[in-house]
Amino acid sequence: MSQSADLSALQYAVIEALQNEAASERFVIAYRNEESLHNVIAAPCIIATGFASREEAIVRAKPLSRLLPHRS
Repeated sequence: MSQSADLSALQYAVIEALQNEAASERFVIAYRNEESLHNVIAAPCIIATGFASREEAIVRAKPLSRLLPHRS
């Protein structure tokens, strides 16, 4: 069974997983619909959404980046 995915419809979000008060990990995930993203990821964990490329989201995911979140 083969389905062609419309990769142009993908956007990327930066998610933060808190391990404890002093440590957290940020990672980038792809999504197609922001409402669905919010249905499966707790809102406080979503750092930023709406990036057109994975690379742009990775730059924002770096913990030392103190840029304001990009929200769509």
